[in-house]
Amino acid sequence: MDMPFSGSALNPNTFGAFGTGAKPIITGKDSLSGCDTPNLLHLTELYCNIIFHSMKDIIIKMYEVGDKLIPSRVKKLLAQYEYKLACLPGIYHDRNVHPAKGLSRGAVTISLDFEMAWAWQYAKNIKVDFIAKGLQEREQVPLILSKLEMLNIPATWATVGHLFLDRCSRGASGLAHHDLPRIPPFENKDWKFASGDWYQFDPCSSVKQDPAWYAPDLIEKILSSPSGQEIACHGFSHAGFGHYCPKNVARAELDACISAMSRFGIKTKSFVFPGNDEGNFEALAEKGFQYVRSFPKKYAKISLPVRRKDNGLWSVPVSTAISRGIRWTREERLARLKLFVDLAETTRLASHVWLHPSMPLSEIEEILIPFLLYCADKRDRGVLDIFTMEKMVQATETAFRKETAVI
Repeated sequence: MDMPFSGSALNPNTFGAFGTGAKPIITGKDSLSGCDTPNLLHLTELYCNIIFHSMKDIIIKMYEVGDKLIPSRVKKLLAQYEYKLACLPGIYHDRNVHPAKGLSRGAVTISLDFEMAWAWQYAKNIKVDFIAKGLQEREQVPLILSKLEMLNIPATWATVGHLFLDRCSRGASGLAHHDLPRIPPFENKDWKFASGDWYQFDPCSSVKQDPAWYAPDLIEKILSSPSGQEIACHGFSHAGFGHYCPKNVARAELDACISAMSRFGIKTKSFVFPGNDEGNFEALAEKGFQYVRSFPKKYAKISLPVRRKDNGLWSVPVSTAISRGIRWTREERLARLKLFVDLAETTRLASHVWLHPSMPLSEIEEILIPFLLYCADKRDRGVLDIFTMEKMVQATETAFRKETAVI
């Protein structure tokens, strides 16, 4: 019997649906593909996964609640256990929704959330100077891009629409972007927008005056790169698309981003949810998007894109964030990322790593660049492909067609 889930760790998505408000899948549709209710095998794995991930959650919770009370020796031990568990990525290969033999080679996708100051305005769990963060990202994007070009690595840049502007101004009402409907106040696990106007921090000036809020110059660099970079839509103002986002707001966000991109000749099919908070799929389909980055609640898997039955969009699942594991050494974090690549190679499936270009410079130098070198070496030896989100879906479709032709 073909096992729909295999590997050293069971598939976390069996009980953790894509999206930040997801509940265990026991009835209804699978969040990845819209498939029917899981069978007994799936339910058995469901409970095994709950136990497996509860161990990780307990360890993480101990840090959050009692960080100052836990002896350093115990902290080190907990970090070691957390690391060992995190090095057991699930391998999700369901032959009902994936090519039965996988791809011609294993593959890696790298996506970057290009947001600058827009990402951090309403961050709840960390205190951050979002202007400084935006300026830091502005400095580091050319560095990352140069490394991608040097190694001929394509990546997907999930870009906030406002960054395409070189300037903006307030309307007669005094509001920024007064023609756009506003998202109402909301709170989720990462953001807290309690009151006021969503655009209250928008300087309504120019890239010269406030370079943390505009980046047409950087977008030109990405577009002119010879290494085949992809630009994906990340909303216009980084407003979340979750259940709290009205449909008219989602549609307006997409329209504004599409309009801003069109001035650069960009017609993207890829979308990355701001804050990784999923929703408003109908609006995405209406506006012509075909691929979305799917962010599992409990994510750490080697898998492939899946076409959703409910709206026809392709979900391109994330495997891990490059920032994962702040309590581990840099060597451990890099070793884990390499493990994900190795598993993608041996299974002929895909690993999808995402990051913020505003990550600490030391992590770019000690983790990101060595990771890129590792991927490039495998590609040059003919054992791995490196795809953008769009190309990853196309490779999956090609694998399906080849299998159908053989049959």
